[in-house]
Amino acid sequence: MKKLVFIVALMGMSSIAMADLSATCKAYFEKVDKLVKSLPDDAETKEQTELFKQTLESGKKQVADLPEDQQDNACKQGEEALNRLEAALLSNAKK
Repeated sequence: MKKLVFIVALMGMSSIAMADLSATCKAYFEKVDKLVKSLPDDAETKEQTELFKQTLESGKKQVADLPEDQQDNACKQGEEALNRLEAALLSNAKK
């Protein structure tokens, strides 16, 4: 659940169609897409997962409208946050 909430927050700042994305953003969104695919697909999380997917697509479109340098900055910040989240999740899993 924490993972899903954090991802939704990350995607609120982004918006890009993959063809219109910088290389940095393409790599970032590929990583996020992979994470989305790893989310549980059960009745309890289905609604949240679908909402997140919609937010992700909206974010991609918004980022795509930015100049490339701004895209890179936004996606680098998103990737740093995603890396921190992954580290925290791994740390909690070991406890």
